[in-house]
Amino acid sequence: MGKIGIIGTGIWGTALALTARRAENEVLCWAREDDVVESINYAHLNKRFLPDIPLPDKISATSNIADIFEFSDVVLLTVSAQWTRDIMKQIKPYVKKETVLVLCAKGIEQSTGKMLSEIAAEEIPDTKIAVLSGPGFAIDVAKRKIASVTIGCADRDIAERLTQMLGTAYFRPYLTTDMISPQVGGSIKNVIAIASGIVEGAALGDGARAALITRGFHEMTVFAKALDGHLQTMMGMCGLGDLVLTASCSQSRNFSFGYEVGVCGSAQKLITENTRTVEGIYTAKAVEMRARELGVEMPICSMVYQLLFKGVSLEKAMQDLLSRPYRAEGF
Repeated sequence: MGKIGIIGTGIWGTALALTARRAENEVLCWAREDDVVESINYAHLNKRFLPDIPLPDKISATSNIADIFEFSDVVLLTVSAQWTRDIMKQIKPYVKKETVLVLCAKGIEQSTGKMLSEIAAEEIPDTKIAVLSGPGFAIDVAKRKIASVTIGCADRDIAERLTQMLGTAYFRPYLTTDMISPQVGGSIKNVIAIASGIVEGAALGDGARAALITRGFHEMTVFAKALDGHLQTMMGMCGLGDLVLTASCSQSRNFSFGYEVGVCGSAQKLITENTRTVEGIYTAKAVEMRARELGVEMPICSMVYQLLFKGVSLEKAMQDLLSRPYRAEGF
């Protein structure tokens, strides 16, 4: 159908490369690691990040990032949220007027509290930006298991074009012109997933976890609304759908990290020793900063922040959370 460039060949980038190829697109990936480029081009595997899944011949790789923009006008940016600004600075000279840059990472910049689309507006203004977010673990997407996502773009025609380019029987995109909600849902659900894992690890009960996920979703929607996102979008794949998956499954790195915190009763040692990318750790700090700026109350996210960065014990955090005044139901 077309040509799609992918910047970043970790497990998520490789899974999206497979998805794009299965939708009959030609795919060119950029990787900074020479061994990854060689592995993709000659062994048709990503031996470093996804070693057990063969890659089709029509997926190739380059170490020259300029090649991506010569190859394609649709580029999926899959590097982690905390590296997004640096990569945008790097690609700025090569972005063309017709380039559509699709933001596929989930997170908020820790140092500024800004959404990835806001970073794009600062670093590469006037570029056509879309976002891809929703429930689905990279390994499951790579293995052709069923996944549904949200593709958001202010230009509905671009959103429809991306949906047609990426959609398959196994990968079903839903489109929206709401750019904010997919970013909020994909980011804050990681913080709620840490909290959900804490509840599970501390053996606080299934009812407690159900309540936490429900109120966590409320916090996500309030935050999105403060940035002009829409409840209808948050009720879809990129909000409720992503939260249900990430906050209830041990395959989620955020949930499993939270579980360890719940078992230990504190987080400092776990953060120091952690070697995995647990995006919710960074997002917790970013959300705390941005929520204060917006005047939004987010007690669950704040609890996670206090646990991770302020040395508050789990017992104290739970006491503070459960001693809050009673309030009416609803959003």
